[in-house]
Amino acid sequence: MTNQRVQAPPRLLLGVTLLFWGSMTGRPLLALILALVVESPNWIRSRWNFEDSACSRAWQLSLILTLVTGIAIWLDGDRYTTVPKLFTWLPVLFFPLQFVQSFGFINYLNLSSFSFFSQEYRKRNIEIGINPPNIRFNFGNFYFVATITAASLGYQTQHTIFFLGLVILSAWLVFAHMRSRFFAILTLILCGATIGLSGQIGLSKLYHWATHRGLGLGSIPSADPTQKRTNIGSLGEIKQSTEIIWRLRTQSGHMPPRLIRSVSYNRYKGVNWKNQYPAPLTDDEESFRELASMNLIENDSYYLLRETMSRSDLIKKLPEYEIRGASSLAEPLPLPGNTSTLQDFQIDGVDINPLGTVRIFPQKPIIQGKVRWNDTPSTEAPPFPEEDLDIDDTEWEGIHHVADAIGLKQLPTTAAKIQRLSQFFSTEFQYTRYLTIGRAYATPRRPTVIETFLTTNRRGHCEYFATAATLLLRSADVPTRYTIGYAVMEQHPRNQEWIVRGTHAHAWTRVWDDTLEQWIDFDPTPTGWLAAESGASNNYQWIYDTYQRIKEDFFLWRNEPKNRLGVTIAIWILGISVILYIAVRLRKSRVMIGHKHASVASPKPIIRTPLHDLERSALKILGARKPGDTWVAWLIKLKFHHIPEVELLEACSLHQQLRFDPSPSDPAHAERLSQIAQKINQQIRSLKTPVT
Repeated sequence: MTNQRVQAPPRLLLGVTLLFWGSMTGRPLLALILALVVESPNWIRSRWNFEDSACSRAWQLSLILTLVTGIAIWLDGDRYTTVPKLFTWLPVLFFPLQFVQSFGFINYLNLSSFSFFSQEYRKRNIEIGINPPNIRFNFGNFYFVATITAASLGYQTQHTIFFLGLVILSAWLVFAHMRSRFFAILTLILCGATIGLSGQIGLSKLYHWATHRGLGLGSIPSADPTQKRTNIGSLGEIKQSTEIIWRLRTQSGHMPPRLIRSVSYNRYKGVNWKNQYPAPLTDDEESFRELASMNLIENDSYYLLRETMSRSDLIKKLPEYEIRGASSLAEPLPLPGNTSTLQDFQIDGVDINPLGTVRIFPQKPIIQGKVRWNDTPSTEAPPFPEEDLDIDDTEWEGIHHVADAIGLKQLPTTAAKIQRLSQFFSTEFQYTRYLTIGRAYATPRRPTVIETFLTTNRRGHCEYFATAATLLLRSADVPTRYTIGYAVMEQHPRNQEWIVRGTHAHAWTRVWDDTLEQWIDFDPTPTGWLAAESGASNNYQWIYDTYQRIKEDFFLWRNEPKNRLGVTIAIWILGISVILYIAVRLRKSRVMIGHKHASVASPKPIIRTPLHDLERSALKILGARKPGDTWVAWLIKLKFHHIPEVELLEACSLHQQLRFDPSPSDPAHAERLSQIAQKINQQIRSLKTPVT
């Protein structure tokens, strides 16, 4: 009896798919090595007698690799990207199983090898004489799907070449097994490709739209320095995360800044804030300039927040704090409005725009560095004559009406106007995260959302107060800008570091003080909001906080130059030791197929005989085999049901000979057994009454 085979991927398909994966994920060298190993059985003669136990060990190794890789990725990034990044390594993680498949004597794996309980159940059945059926499959088919999945998560998938490669590889697999229906399959693939390409383009545009529109204060970590979509006019409760965004550690006895700014805007229209600059600055990207740096000592650079700074500015005794947290490329870094310098950040660059928004380009997903602040000059440009006093036509009448009603315009100084607004909001308004003013377009009979907030509703969260204050001060000829960032308000009780959470996201107003000739912070939100947000965490918050601290601190420790070398050496020693151990084991057990000097004989492919195929039919007649009964003794009982005993004895004798005789089997015996088994099966099927 010849060894049964299952359907496998066509030759070279897995190798080409691995190269495709490498090009999509930026790992071409690794992909080339894997492809050469996977396809090398087509040219070399080394094989191994991989049984179910070897498959189980390969599966366990893949699980260990997955666990270790997942932990490493988790420590190097945020929890939202761990799974997608882990999936990009699927071809490496499942390589041990594909190696077993590629270099084994048989072209299938048993599904029971992947489950400890299935293995134990199968062993028990064999011990009592029952040979249970097993599901067989070629792992190459799964490996193909896993590699395609990993490639689809690479950073190159937005290019058309990805979709073209996906269609070609899929068509290769389909045509290899279904050549008889060539034109029907070709038509189907072309239709699917057209639909898929349209979907890819549509999803790409949808992703771009979703990631370039503001999604409320909770999305400040990825705030767009160009525009901000507020929650003004939305209904329901504002949801904010209690996750730690940043951690600040100050010098002993010093207080941190109360407000740290992420982005400032100067044009309000509809419910959105955006940036608008006077000519010739028409593009926000063009407005950013790279910060200059200066060294006091070698390899100790300071990034200068203002253009006119000298070495004497660097030796001033100023308050400073260390900031630590997760950051992404070109993300605004929250800083005080009067920041002086940045130091010790592992970044490729940092830039600033005229409104004081500072973007960083970090080298690692977790950053830390020192911020020196409380220097008198502001980091942003002086007021733009038109842009920083602009009030949209839809808001003009309502804003001026309220400003006249509270006597704002008649006050002589900017400080007096700020004090009047602060008193107005703190005594006549209420802070809430549950919004009740629906969005509507202004008409002569319908006020805007901000006008409704100022005149009748008088309830809202910080975006309402900051927007209203910015526009009201502009009506009184005070240049202002709308600002989002964080309020520093929570201190850890034990380690004394200051914690900035998503719930601390805040909006306020930057005001130009013409007396001081600088920008100052004005927070118009009533002070009650601090207490409301302080109680937002739950009883289990400390668990999440501890987890985040350990993750970030370990990442930074591991990437310090003095620790990085030791960690790298330890990982390489461990990895090389495991590879050498596996290589030695494989070398001792390898077999050279077709080699006349092979020291190990190829295993016999005969495991089952045609007699095993009678089990299902015999069960209906004989019932379940009793413990202790051998397969042959159980089958012989068919003689009591009008099955010729002579044929049963001959079949059982041939069965035993084919399975256990160490001498080469005679093909004629296998053919004879197959004929007898077919005849017995027909006789069993003709029986009408099964035994009870």
